[in-house]
Amino acid sequence: MVARVLIVNEYKLDVYQISSKLQEFYYSTLFSKSLEDSLRIIGTKFVDVVFLSLPKDFSEKSSKLFFDFFSILKQLCGVIPIVGLTDFEEQELPPIELEDVICINIDKSVLLKRVNTLIKMKNLFDDNLLSNMYIEEHGAKKIVTIFHNNIDFLHESIIKNSEIVSLRTWPTIDNVSDSDLFIININHAQANECCADLRLREANKHKPIVFTFDKYNEEKIKRSIELDIGHTDIIDSTSNPTIIKYRLNSFIKYKKLYDAFSEKLKKSLYLSAIDSTTEVYNRSFFEDYLKSKEHSFSNSAIIMLDVDKFKLINDKFGHSFADSALKYVSSVIKKHIRSSDVVARYGGDEFIILMDDVTRSTVENIANRIQKKISDFPFNNATCTVSVGVCYIEHMQKTSISEAISIADKFMYIAKQNGGNAVKVCT
Repeated sequence: MVARVLIVNEYKLDVYQISSKLQEFYYSTLFSKSLEDSLRIIGTKFVDVVFLSLPKDFSEKSSKLFFDFFSILKQLCGVIPIVGLTDFEEQELPPIELEDVICINIDKSVLLKRVNTLIKMKNLFDDNLLSNMYIEEHGAKKIVTIFHNNIDFLHESIIKNSEIVSLRTWPTIDNVSDSDLFIININHAQANECCADLRLREANKHKPIVFTFDKYNEEKIKRSIELDIGHTDIIDSTSNPTIIKYRLNSFIKYKKLYDAFSEKLKKSLYLSAIDSTTEVYNRSFFEDYLKSKEHSFSNSAIIMLDVDKFKLINDKFGHSFADSALKYVSSVIKKHIRSSDVVARYGGDEFIILMDDVTRSTVENIANRIQKKISDFPFNNATCTVSVGVCYIEHMQKTSISEAISIADKFMYIAKQNGGNAVKVCT
C-alpha cells in the first residue's frame, strides 16, 4: 500500500527519520512548517494520513494555540487519520483525539504496519459509503498497458470498445492522466517503481492498477504483493480472456463510482468550512469555532471590515467584477494578518478577523495597513475601500467575544457613516 502523507512540523522535530522510512516503501511525503499552511494543503490536495508534531511542553500560550489549531485541522480532515509525532515515547501527550502517536525513531516495519492499518480503516469507511451509491457508466474506457509486447490477453470486446494506449517505457506517462485503468507487466525491471509512481499521482489516486504475470515471473509477483505498493489486483495473463474482461470491467466501474463519491466528499468537507468566493472561512465555521474556544481567549481582538458602497460596485460593474473585489479584499487581509489569526467572510461584503494573544498596538497597526492597502484597489476605473471597526479585549471577564463582535460592528458603522475608508477603534 502506498499513500500520500502530510507531515506538519510546527515544533521542528527531526521528521527526516520518519519521511525516509516511508519513502523506502514508495510513500510520498508533503511537508508543512506552519499550522496555517497545513490547513491550505488539506483543503486543496489529497492526503491519506497527517503526521502532526506535538509540542514538548504545554505552557499556557503554546497549549492554547495548539488546541485551537487542532480543532480546525480535525474538522477539515474529516476521516483522514491524524498521527502525533514525538521525540520520545515518555513525552507528555495532549488530551486530543489522535488516531495514533508514533515516536520518530520507530522501527520502519512497525511504522509501515501502523500507517497501513489506519489507511485500511479509512478505506473501509469509504467502501461502506460507496456500497450505497450507484452511478451509470458513460463514454469509452481508456486503458493503458505498460511494458507489454502484445495485448493478446485482453478480450476482443475490450479492445473493440475501449481506447488502448500501449507504453513501452517509463516514466513517459504524463499524457495518460485521463485513463481509467493501468495494466503493468510485472516482468519488467521497473514495474514496481512505475506502479508506485502512478499511484502517488493525484490524478490516479483511486484508479485501478493491475499487474499481469505468468508462470515465469511468479516470484516477482509474490515480492510485489509483499510490498503492497498500490496495485489493485494481479491477473494471470494466460488465463481465460473472458474472466479477465469481467474483472477489468468491475475495476473500471468501481473507479467511476469512487470518482463521483470522492469529488462530492471533498467538495462537502471543503465547502463546509471555506467560502468559495473569497477562500477564507465561512460564517458557520467561524461561529462553531468561537463556541468551542470562547473561554480560552486572552488579550484578543475582533476586527470587522465592510466594503464601502459595495452595492454600487455590483450595480455598475456586475457580479463577476464585484466577486473579484471581494477576492482582492480577502487576499489583502490574509497577507497582512498573522498565521495564528482567523479570518472569515461574515456577510455579503463583510469580513471578521479574530486575533488572540496580541497587543493593542499590533491590532491597530494591522487594521490600518489592511485599510490602506485595500484602498489601492488595482482595477481600472474602480475604487474599493473598507470601513473597519476594532474592539480589543484585555480581560475576558469584562467583555465576551460575542460582545466584542457587537462593539467592533458598531465602530465599523461609525467609520462608514463618517464617509468610509477609515479605521475606528474602541478605546
